[in-house]
Amino acid sequence: MSEKKRALLADFALLLAAICWGGGFIAGDVAVQHFSTFSILTIRFLSAALVTFLFFGRIIKRCGKTEIKYGLTLGIFFAFSMPLQINGLKYTTPSKQAFLVAGYAAMVPFFSWFILKKRPKISAFFAGILVLIGIGLITLNDSLTIHLGDSLSLGFAVAYAIFVVLTGIFAGKCNPIGMSFFSYLGTGVFSLFVALLFEDVPASFPKPGVMALAYLAIVSTAVAFTLQNVAQKYTSDAHAAIFLSMESLFAFIFGVFLYGDPFTPRLLIGGLIVFSAVIISELKWKKPSICTEAIQLENGEAEDL
Repeated sequence: MSEKKRALLADFALLLAAICWGGGFIAGDVAVQHFSTFSILTIRFLSAALVTFLFFGRIIKRCGKTEIKYGLTLGIFFAFSMPLQINGLKYTTPSKQAFLVAGYAAMVPFFSWFILKKRPKISAFFAGILVLIGIGLITLNDSLTIHLGDSLSLGFAVAYAIFVVLTGIFAGKCNPIGMSFFSYLGTGVFSLFVALLFEDVPASFPKPGVMALAYLAIVSTAVAFTLQNVAQKYTSDAHAAIFLSMESLFAFIFGVFLYGDPFTPRLLIGGLIVFSAVIISELKWKKPSICTEAIQLENGEAEDL
């Protein structure tokens, strides 16, 4: 398979992951109404590990220490950061959180600069300013304060930006499917340990909560995260973040039209600014001017003479 075709398939996989996560914000909002934080993480990620093993058991059995090491590293990191998103949903709406979390895409180039020593493009700096403006419109109320749910969501955006960079590093060094399995297992086992120590066992399993957990485990995790991990083996961190951040638009559409989230012009404008910043962060600014092209053409004609 050619490199160009692999890149196109990677983009398609990332777009599918974004669609899955768009619905995941609603599923997460339903889940937090019925279950505690680490109970959700335990069921979600252990179930995702089981589903992944059922489909890719042969590949996983052939994995070695590298997949285990990188997978568990991502899993433990996610176990610490995921509660920020879950608890944030208790104090804000799914569509609002989706736009806030989308800010991670503009943060990825800067974390990549810090971790990999790769300086971002000029467009990334401009995008960072736009993200701050958009987030301000979404979060700040008339008294210029930020609600708890918005703060937690922004904290998760920062953590997920780091997660994307780490995934890009690790996926290029091992089998991404095996890495995915061990990351789910790591998050699930760690969450189970915390849940048993500090949370009560769920007294009941109402149907809406169970359906929400099933979506989170199968669609948002086993499918979407695996697609992300495999795709990042064939594309850059910043490019992957662009496609993944489209989850905010899908979450906004699903939240407003299917879930009844409140619609405000300020939320829409702020969200569009954040999303525009994400796109701008990947634009290529260097382009030959008309004069430069004319000079090159004249030189070419002169050589022909």
